[in-house]
Amino acid sequence: MSTFTMVHHTAPHIPFKYSEEWNAAQAQLNGTVHCAYPQWIEVLCHDINVHIPHHISPKIPSYNLRAAHKSLQENWGKYLNEASWNWRLMKTILTVCHVYDKEQNYVSFEEVAPEESHSIKFLKEVMPDYA
Repeated sequence: MSTFTMVHHTAPHIPFKYSEEWNAAQAQLNGTVHCAYPQWIEVLCHDINVHIPHHISPKIPSYNLRAAHKSLQENWGKYLNEASWNWRLMKTILTVCHVYDKEQNYVSFEEVAPEESHSIKFLKEVMPDYA
């Protein structure tokens, strides 16, 4: 479950918005990532990876998430963040750790605390780069 949470909520390309720029509808559509996992994982996890509809309405039952996501793709597709699970995606999420900075939006954790970034450096070295 923690892998799903990381993939859905820590994509480095999703920016923070200042309150005067923030839009609730836009945040629901592209403030999280839909990630396609291998089919066997999706079956075992009851489609929890079909996550964007959950942000639109947490009341959507798991058995309706796919239909809701399809409708969102058809009507709002250009605003959605979608990815397919692969090692490169996981490496990016795990090694492009970031913290919020008012002026720069996201700042690399390695830049903020280089002396405490050993685990990030280790993951960059050992995790594969292939998709």
